Amino acid sequence: MRTIAPVFTAVRTRRWLTPLLGLALSSWLACAQAATAHLVTSGPAQAGQSVSLQLQLDTPFDQLGSDEELLSFGFQLSYDTQLLRLDSFAPTTGWDDDSPMLGQGQWGASRFPGLKNSGQATLTLATLTFSVLATDPAQAGTTVQLSTTPGNLNQGLSYLMAGQQALNTDLSLPFVSAVPEPQTAVLLGLGLGMLGVRRRA
Repeated sequence: MRTIAPVFTAVRTRRWLTPLLGLALSSWLACAQAATAHLVTSGPAQAGQSVSLQLQLDTPFDQLGSDEELLSFGFQLSYDTQLLRLDSFAPTTGWDDDSPMLGQGQWGASRFPGLKNSGQATLTLATLTFSVLATDPAQAGTTVQLSTTPGNLNQGLSYLMAGQQALNTDLSLPFVSAVPEPQTAVLLGLGLGMLGVRRRA
């Protein structure tokens, strides 16, 4: 029994050690991959007009090696389809649009060879263009959200050596009401005035 006890102790230690090592590795990878995604809008949303959103990454290679490469990115998109319609997804020059192969509701792109780490502070990955179908008077704006499904290898940021990183961000797109231009309003007022004069005459 004395010789068996250390064996059981070692087995129990290994059972706890494996998950702890996995957790430590995951934490290290999360710290190593510090890219931050955000959306930049061309302007507010006005009914009957189009609006473009740029998907950008800040510090895409922060804390990663000088030989690292960004191979692909992908995401799922959610927005109010009664207010907006996605007209186009256009990856930046150098990236191939993989969206037709990803399935409904998913967008992404890849490149070969990958985008090399040259100390970029910011990267623009793609432009999404929406038609504004309507604006809701009861709301100040609407939200466009990009997200990653855990375990889906087609989504997120895919690095050559650092592996996958989630790609999650959202943007509150403000509404603006259509306001007549000053010249148009003046001409309209003059026209109505002339009609009034003619009726009196």
